[in-house]
Amino acid sequence: MICEAAERFEGLAETYALHRPGYPVAAFSDLATQVDSPARIAVDVGAGPGNSTRALRAALPQDWLVMAVEPGRDMRRVLARSFRDEPRVQVDEGAAEALPLPNGSAGLLTACAAFHWFDRAAFFTEAARVLAPGGVLALLRNRRVPCPLVAAFDAYVAEQSVEVSDFQARERSKEPTVRDLGALEAFRSGKSRTYSWQQEMEAHGLIDLYLTRATVWALVRRMGLGRVLEDLRALCEIHGGAGRFTLEWETTVKWTRRR
Repeated sequence: MICEAAERFEGLAETYALHRPGYPVAAFSDLATQVDSPARIAVDVGAGPGNSTRALRAALPQDWLVMAVEPGRDMRRVLARSFRDEPRVQVDEGAAEALPLPNGSAGLLTACAAFHWFDRAAFFTEAARVLAPGGVLALLRNRRVPCPLVAAFDAYVAEQSVEVSDFQARERSKEPTVRDLGALEAFRSGKSRTYSWQQEMEAHGLIDLYLTRATVWALVRRMGLGRVLEDLRALCEIHGGAGRFTLEWETTVKWTRRR
């Protein structure tokens, strides 16, 4: 059965796979060096169509198995297709709050972008259950570095949204603090690191990226796709983003180790 959060993204898997960014391989490579356990299973929770799974697989040595866990049928279909020729990647149906793994079997457990849809307490309990002692729990999130065009898009979404009264507060609430991770009973102190990288794209690529966001699809349902596209294209013209430009990203990794 698909959980309520996963249902919101049914039919969007192809769009996510095309337009959502991936993650720096270095972020996962560095996490692997922090694992103090012989367990060689890495779990990508809420893997979606596999944008994060691809970098995770590339970062890990050959003796690791990557389990990509995803509750949504549509996302899991694209995910399985993406890795059908990859014996080191296993795609599984499952939710963050009920992971399909035995106790103490995983050395690394990651959640990228999807974390804010989880029941946090239940997820942390599951993470403590499936991670072996010395295993690493990590939460990764991409942030767009502010530029005039990105700021204009964000201001438009915040102004038009009826779901979110404080857009910035919503963004901050999407992830725990390092202190929150350190306060988890089964884990050690939390740590954080940020990786900077760039993405070359056309202005329409930024529009496509924003159309993968739940807040923007709420606008589409209320205002119509044509109106939202027209408004975003107008912002591109105003802010000089009609051609090719460089989008700056920061990927923040917050992690802790299982006691």
